[in-house]
Amino acid sequence: MHLPPITDKQTQILLSLYKFRFLTTHHFQRLLNHKNPKRIQIWLKDLKDKQYITTLPTTNTFTDNAKPYIYHLATKARHILKNHTTCDLSILDKIYKEKTRTPSFITHCLTLANVYLFFLSQKKPDEELFFFTGNELTNYDYLPEQLPSAYIALRRKKQVKRYFLELFYPYATAGVLRYKFRAYLKYADSGTWETNENNKPFPTVLFICPSQRLKNHISFYAKGVYQKSYEEKINLFVTTETMLLHGDGGNVWEKVDYKAE
Repeated sequence: MHLPPITDKQTQILLSLYKFRFLTTHHFQRLLNHKNPKRIQIWLKDLKDKQYITTLPTTNTFTDNAKPYIYHLATKARHILKNHTTCDLSILDKIYKEKTRTPSFITHCLTLANVYLFFLSQKKPDEELFFFTGNELTNYDYLPEQLPSAYIALRRKKQVKRYFLELFYPYATAGVLRYKFRAYLKYADSGTWETNENNKPFPTVLFICPSQRLKNHISFYAKGVYQKSYEEKINLFVTTETMLLHGDGGNVWEKVDYKAE
């Protein structure tokens, strides 16, 4: 198959869509660190004309016209990305179904991209940030059975801090958060991480809760579990999506510990 050529920047756009599934023009401008939005729009239009990417359908309402276009990979992108070392064929096969994804799933993908940009904005100049989404973790068979929303590594000189991040859907219930917390306890107890990562410390777990009520609930629940066992089997930090993405820029994370107040 003859594939129309693309630039290195356009390849970065395809890889970003592989990573996050759905992105807007605003995301690309920040991900590519490019100050000229018109140039990015030209790259996107060219990719769309060459059928490597496409946009979600819109209605001709004023509300839709005011929103940025949401992009995702088109099927022809598979022929380029299948030869890229960071892409998995089983994930690329999902491209065929992207146009049928639910609004909640699409919003979740866009929010995860916003979370990545938050971490990027907090990174110090001498730090290196690695942020792997579920699409990039499929070949790591020793990770939790239900993959985290993201695995994060922050490297500064010879020190590396590692995190499992969970971004919960807005409709998540208290039971869902409790189940996910217990799953991390079980995974930590299994020793699977230490065995496969040469006894590196277990990653800190980050919960981004959809509401203050659920943040309070999981904090109270986890603290109760810790108090019964007299130890913190995992380091758990919690926040809300609103605090993380729309806060005042201060410390948005609250550590959950077992110590009595």
